Amino acid sequence: MDALIFDFDGVIVDSEPIHFEGFRQGLQTVGVALTREAYYTKYLGYDDHDCFSAAASDQGIRLDEPRLARLIEAKTRIVQRMLGESARALPGAVELIRAAHRAGVPLAICSGALRAEIELASRAVGVLDCFDTVVPAEDVAKGKPDPEGYLLARRRLAEATGRAIAPERCVVVEDSPWGIQAAHAAGMKCLAVASSYPADALNQAECVVASLSDTDLTRIEQLL
Repeated sequence: MDALIFDFDGVIVDSEPIHFEGFRQGLQTVGVALTREAYYTKYLGYDDHDCFSAAASDQGIRLDEPRLARLIEAKTRIVQRMLGESARALPGAVELIRAAHRAGVPLAICSGALRAEIELASRAVGVLDCFDTVVPAEDVAKGKPDPEGYLLARRRLAEATGRAIAPERCVVVEDSPWGIQAAHAAGMKCLAVASSYPADALNQAECVVASLSDTDLTRIEQLL
């Protein structure tokens, strides 16, 4: 395995409920009601800009860029406060990350979350120092299912480690159909964890587990 690349929310940290609350409160200020069902069904996996824009558009409200920027700023404050108070790693995530780090596997995070949120929460659960690079939302022009983030993560890992890293030798750990599509579009294999969606919604992945406690590096290597 040349590299292991993790999505963040819903894979490493149980933060999707926190992001939902940030989106819900922000959208409420512009007259858009966001339900938990709608968030998980339609918008989970989007970055902040695209989630606010799509959720509002779906209810007939167009948000210009200045308004979107203000909503993102407000959501960031909510999410950072809540992450600082209650960041919690998902089962098996910390153990798998540390095992891969000890084994010398190049590691990256590629997420639709902002860098500050990723660093705050991953530091809180004790894994930030395991990663060679982080690709947050602000580093890409297009979010998942576009493969831009995963392609950038591979390039940065190659630069950081001085190794040749082939896409087909990379495994992505994801929790959403959009993330799986992005991984495959980047030419990578995907392990999906059913933390945010039921397993049958993730069946495009090479392997689906209920929890990262149900897998290890040996099993992940077998996906290649």
